[in-house]
Amino acid sequence: MPPIGLARTTGSGVLSALGCVPASCRRSYAHPRETPPPASAATDSKQSGLSVRVARRAWRACRLAYGALTPCPASPGPARPLNLPPSIKESDMPSSHLDRRSFLRLVGSVSAGMALAACVPAVAPQGGEGGAPAAERAALVYWAPQHFIPEQNEYYTESLKMAAEANGFDVDVQLFPWGEYTQKQNAAIEAGTLPDALLGVNAPQHHAMGILTDVSDLFAEIDATGGGFYEADKNEVTIGGVQWGIPFHNEPQFLYYRNDVLEAVGFSGPVDTLDQFVEAAKAATDPANRMWGFGNAYTLVPDGSNFMQMLIFAFGGKLQDEEGNIAINSPETAAALQWTSDLLNVHKVMPDGVTGWDDTGNNKAFLSGQLAMCYNSGSILNNMRESDPGWLQSTAVGPMPAGPTGKPTTFNGGSMAGIMASSKYPDQARLLIKGTLSPERYPGNLEAASGMFYSVLKEYESLPIFQDDPWNKQAAAMVPYAYLAHEPGDPAPWINEVGGAFLFAEMAARVAVEGWTPEDAMADFEKKAAEIKAKYEQA
Repeated sequence: MPPIGLARTTGSGVLSALGCVPASCRRSYAHPRETPPPASAATDSKQSGLSVRVARRAWRACRLAYGALTPCPASPGPARPLNLPPSIKESDMPSSHLDRRSFLRLVGSVSAGMALAACVPAVAPQGGEGGAPAAERAALVYWAPQHFIPEQNEYYTESLKMAAEANGFDVDVQLFPWGEYTQKQNAAIEAGTLPDALLGVNAPQHHAMGILTDVSDLFAEIDATGGGFYEADKNEVTIGGVQWGIPFHNEPQFLYYRNDVLEAVGFSGPVDTLDQFVEAAKAATDPANRMWGFGNAYTLVPDGSNFMQMLIFAFGGKLQDEEGNIAINSPETAAALQWTSDLLNVHKVMPDGVTGWDDTGNNKAFLSGQLAMCYNSGSILNNMRESDPGWLQSTAVGPMPAGPTGKPTTFNGGSMAGIMASSKYPDQARLLIKGTLSPERYPGNLEAASGMFYSVLKEYESLPIFQDDPWNKQAAAMVPYAYLAHEPGDPAPWINEVGGAFLFAEMAARVAVEGWTPEDAMADFEKKAAEIKAKYEQA
């Protein structure tokens, strides 16, 4: 398999995925290998500002774009200087070296320009026959969250613009910080000023508001070309047998294990069961040396809530049943609550500060060397890669160990794209979303996200970024274990509000910190959840 930054970012890939490349130009993604010309064939391309190395890579990208049987119209040589797309200037072209991320963007842009020039039908001139006005060129607005990884933001934006250009319309891509994004959406819903499409829809809630378009046809098409969506991702966007969103990325949370600490006391992670987890945490705890076996917040923050959800599922509990009735009050939930209380109060494997931690508490404690295990997203892993505290190589990650159900579980965040019912251009919006998940663009986006994004499509679990990197490989293997709060019932907007109110974390703190009985804590949860549910049912 060729480097993702080259073979997966060629412009014609997006074009062929969108049906814009003639049959003679198309090339199967399953066979992307080409042998570039010898160095001598590219030497004269320096006249256009490209070095030999870059020219050969551009040649290879072009060959991938046009296929082995079709002469490449932009092959390097003195007879035809390379015409760069507007986004790339000759001054941007280094003479000797490109790092991987720069090359990923450069070749994607260059090859897209070559493919567009050769294979996209020319836009009709302004004014029809006899001076009649030409058809209006569609102009869409697309919103997306601004992630903390600039390369991912740039790559995703470029995918959208390439899809629009290839299909003869315009798109204005607007990115917003995550902290402001929900407020921005709510204000637009209230004012009736939503974009044509956006990444970051809440399928249950937005479907209940009537602002989403049925995208079942697009879901089926992407499902077929991507090897199938994971079941949890499909469930997250399916309401009444209809898909109202398109999953884009998974962001699983997992348990971190410091095996240099655990192996010294006779254990090694990931462990298989919750019983083994308790024993490992007890063995690793050494307060005199400021080391605790585990740490998780008992406060109203996402980490505390997500951990409690997964623990309840591991014990066989659930928030709702198949018919949508609240089912939190059960012996299984009571057992999970007692387990987490014992972890703090009986086994004493956590530092006292967990009762006041914010959502960064476990991150800081693990990175400062005070925890042998913690539960978090990929943010800790990325932090360790950038600044290794000394135990990155001995760190392992895994799902929530199996409880009485016998199955491991993991909390899974992520994002999904949706088309607004108010859009005048739903067909063009479909092409935008399709372009971002095409076989030619989606793998490169996963790489640009640097291990923070995991695939929603099974086809890409074998990508080098998820197989060659040992931590990414372990994390990617957890995606099939994702268990969503609405299961086994359908997604519902009230469930999202229950999660946002941190009722799971509050219930755990009631028992472990405030001394409530599990029965009283479950009854309190059930009452508050019923009030939230009734609000949506009345609406």
